Amino acid sequence: MSAAARTRPGARPAAVRVPHDERRRQLLDVAGRLLTERGAELVQITEVAERAGVSRPLVYRLFPTRQALVRALLEDFAAHLSARFQAAVVRAMPGTVEGIAAAFVVASCETIEVKGAGPWRLLDGSGAEPELARLGRATLRELLEPWEARLQELTGRSRKRNANVMWILTAAGRAALDGWIDGSLSRREAIDDGTRTVVTLLQAFGAATSPGPQGGG
Repeated sequence: MSAAARTRPGARPAAVRVPHDERRRQLLDVAGRLLTERGAELVQITEVAERAGVSRPLVYRLFPTRQALVRALLEDFAAHLSARFQAAVVRAMPGTVEGIAAAFVVASCETIEVKGAGPWRLLDGSGAEPELARLGRATLRELLEPWEARLQELTGRSRKRNANVMWILTAAGRAALDGWIDGSLSRREAIDDGTRTVVTLLQAFGAATSPGPQGGG
């Protein structure tokens, strides 16, 4: 085909092939915005395809099911949050319990600002469809697991009790950020509330109040 034919008026431009990783990133970004703006029930393959300007078969090639799409979305959020946590610990160490707690809360805020509040809300599984709720809780469990040993050093409690303490701390910290997410608190106020809540609970469970581990099982 001649150059003139390729550029004649009305000719359809050649399709541009987007690299796999770039397309996957685009679809996850679209799904994340949908989850934040309209809730889990609107994270559907059809809706994601329409928002992204691609066909449904293309979305299905990358994410064979809706659950696979949501799982990838949660894993992407958790990976970003985990990286922020790691960086926060490095910056805060050796530091105080208060400083470390604040670093974790700030890292959570930063991740929500980048990835949206939708995946954050879905992590605790509340109000979601049973299958999506299960995915959210499983992702949160995997996210917290690497930090349980550090918490055990602070509390001296058994692994079983320590895992429960971790869930309590997480729930309290998440609740403290709700006001910022819904717009009733400033970011600074939410960080202060979250830090204070987590530190108070840590002290109640034996951390930062004595030089050695507390008994407990």
